[in-house]
Amino acid sequence: MNEASKNILLNTIKEWAKFTTDREKFTAVAQEVAVLARKCVHDSLVFLKAQNVDVECDTAESLKVLGVEVQVDPVVEANFPNVKSSVVMKCGGATRAIVINPNLTISAGGTPFAHDQLKKGIPPGFETNAADFVRDAFLNVARTGGKEQPL
Repeated sequence: MNEASKNILLNTIKEWAKFTTDREKFTAVAQEVAVLARKCVHDSLVFLKAQNVDVECDTAESLKVLGVEVQVDPVVEANFPNVKSSVVMKCGGATRAIVINPNLTISAGGTPFAHDQLKKGIPPGFETNAADFVRDAFLNVARTGGKEQPL
């Protein structure tokens, strides 16, 4: 095999290694952001429950609004050479996404903030985004019974 052929293959291996590293990194960040988003949604539901609203929030893994399940899931789209990640919150027809940008900033409905900032504490905008989602979910489920409406 000549040097040019080897270089082509070595460059391909480097690109693949970068892709797999990015995929692992963005998967870990998405999972971490999902845990924190689930905690914020849980806190919002606990507040609603204290106001005698029909929600289930015994644990952060089992959340319901008016009997409809709340889902908070990390989503990673890894199609070589690109990796995109987010956290999707759904309940009935209400949906909201928290985007994890390529530079590891997080967009959650307000000014983007660095991933490192989450490790120091949950930014107020992140909590507000979760409360907005819970409000949207509650109102949507109250109006539709949790069924998604056709567009």
